[in-house]
Amino acid sequence: MPGVRLNLRDVKTLIVDRDHFTASLVAQMIRGFGMDAPAIVGTAAAARDYLKSAVPDLILIEAILPDEPSPDLIVWIRHAMPEPLRFVPIIVLSGYTQLSAVRGARDAGAHFVLKKPVSPKALFDRIAWVARSERPFLETEGFSGPDRRFAAKDPPDGAYKRPGDDEKSSGAKSAASARSALGKGFAS
Repeated sequence: MPGVRLNLRDVKTLIVDRDHFTASLVAQMIRGFGMDAPAIVGTAAAARDYLKSAVPDLILIEAILPDEPSPDLIVWIRHAMPEPLRFVPIIVLSGYTQLSAVRGARDAGAHFVLKKPVSPKALFDRIAWVARSERPFLETEGFSGPDRRFAAKDPPDGAYKRPGDDEKSSGAKSAASARSALGKGFAS
C-alpha cells in the first residue's frame, strides 16, 4: 500500500508470543508505527487473563503457543468474548506456513497469517489492510470472523445456485462497524 498514512497513535495492541526476543522486535515495530506500547504475554492463558480486563484494538498471536494451539485461543476470542472484543482484528505470526496451519488460523477467525521473520513493511501493510478493508464480519454457528473471501464477485457463470447467494448475509457485520465498535482505534 504505497503512500498509506494512518494515525495509529491510540491503537492498543496485544502481542501473544512465547519468544521474548520476537515479541520485543514486533513491539519495536508497533511503536515505530506510532502505536502505543503493546501489552506482551507469552501464553494463551495469560492472553485470556489479559482479555478479561482489557480490550485491545489489534491482537498479534504467535501460531504455536506453549499451552494451547493458537486457533483455540482465536476461537475463544471470537465466540466467548463480548462485543467489541470478538471483532478485534487478529493477525497470526508464524515461522511455519504449511497450508494446514494457515487454514487452521483462517478457519478459527484470524484476519491474516504472516510468515516470520516479519518485516516492518509486511506488518504495516497488513495492519493498514485490516484498518481500511470493508470485509464483512460473519457470525454463524460454526464460524465467527472476517469473511474469508477477498472480493465480492458474481459466480463465474452468473447464476446464483443457493437461496440468498445474491443477498447480503443477515449474519454479516461490516469491518467498518467492528472498527467503530472499537472506538478510537484505527483513525485515519
